[in-house]
Amino acid sequence: MQDWLSEWAARRPPARVLHLDSAAAGRPSRSTLEAVAAHAWLEAEVGAYVAQERVADVLDQLRADVAALLALPAAGVAFVESGTTALAALLDAWPLPPGARIGVVPAEWGHNAEQFARSGLETQLLATDATGRLDLEAFEHQLDADPPDVVHLTHVTSHRALVQPVEQALAWCRAAGVPLWVDAAQAVGHVDTEIGADATYGTSRKWLTGPRGVGYLAVAERHWEALDVLRPRQLGDDHPPVRYLESHEAHVAGRVGLATAVREFLAAGPAAVTARLAEVGRLTRAALAEVPGWEPVDPPDATGAITALRPTAGQDVAAERARLIADHGILTTAEATARAPMDMTTPLLRVSPHVDVTADQLARLARALAQ
Repeated sequence: MQDWLSEWAARRPPARVLHLDSAAAGRPSRSTLEAVAAHAWLEAEVGAYVAQERVADVLDQLRADVAALLALPAAGVAFVESGTTALAALLDAWPLPPGARIGVVPAEWGHNAEQFARSGLETQLLATDATGRLDLEAFEHQLDADPPDVVHLTHVTSHRALVQPVEQALAWCRAAGVPLWVDAAQAVGHVDTEIGADATYGTSRKWLTGPRGVGYLAVAERHWEALDVLRPRQLGDDHPPVRYLESHEAHVAGRVGLATAVREFLAAGPAAVTARLAEVGRLTRAALAEVPGWEPVDPPDATGAITALRPTAGQDVAAERARLIADHGILTTAEATARAPMDMTTPLLRVSPHVDVTADQLARLARALAQ
C-alpha cells in the first residue's frame, strides 16, 4: 500500500463495521475528532466567542483551502450548516426574476428539485446521453435557442456512479451568459472540483471525512454585488457580500474539525486521492458484477467510487441494508426513488467505499449479498 494510503487508514479509529458508506458520511480521522473536541473544551473554558476569535487564523486557512479546491476566491466562501442550507441561502440571495427557469438534468437530487419548486423556479430539463450525462452538443444548442435563467448541475450524483462534465458545461454557460451553479456535496474530495463555477456548494461530512453540521457556499466575485444579503449591524459593513450569508450561530468546533480534515486531504494529494477513488469504484463494480440477485446499474465507463445495485430477485432494499448491518457488520445505503425521482425507477443499494477499502472487504460484501 502506498505510504499516503497507509497513513490515511492509520489515522482513523478502528471501525466497528465494514464502512462502505462514504457518500453518506465518511469516517473522520483521530486528528479531526480531536480538533472538534479541543475547540468544544475551549468554548467551555474561555467562552464560545472568545474561543472563536482564538481560532480565526484556522478558519481563515480553511476558507482559503476550500476556495482553492473550488477555484474561487476565499472572500467568496461562506460557512453554513449543510449543503442543503447552502442551497437555500443561494436561492434566497441570488437575483433571479419571478418565474425564472432553472436547467437541470433528470438525475438531479430530489431534495434540490423540491427546493427549486418551493422557491418558485420552473424546472427546464437538459438533454442527456444514454448514461444520464449532460449532452454537451445538445446543451450548446439549447443555450443558444432557449436558455434557462440559471443552470444547476450536481457534479457527482448521490444515487449512482454518474459524474457530470461540469467544466465543459461552464464554458458553454459563460459563452451564453447563463450562470452555472454546482452541487459539489458528493464531488469535493472525490473528483477534481477546481472548476470556478458561478456558485458552488457542498458539505463537510462525505468524501472530505469532516464532521457533520458544516457546509459551505462559494460565489464567483463577478456576482457578489448583485447578491441580496442582509447586513446585520453588529457585523459591520467591511465584509465581502458572501460572508453575510454565513451562519453565525455556528458549529465552530465542526469548522475547526473540517480545517483539519481538509489539511489532511491536501497533504495526501488531491490527485492521488481522486485517482485512488476512481480505482476503488472500478474494483467495487468488478467485485459485485456477478453477485446473484443483484445487478449493477452504473455505465461501463463509470468513474468515481460510488456503485449502485438493483435487486433482481424481489429483495426489499431497506431490509437488505438492515440485514447487512445486523448479520454481517457491513454499512451501505438503501436508496428510495425519492432521492432522484426523475432518474430512479426502483430502490437501489449504494456502496461507497473510501480509499482504504481492500479487495478482501469487497469480497466479504459480495458473499454477504449472495446470501
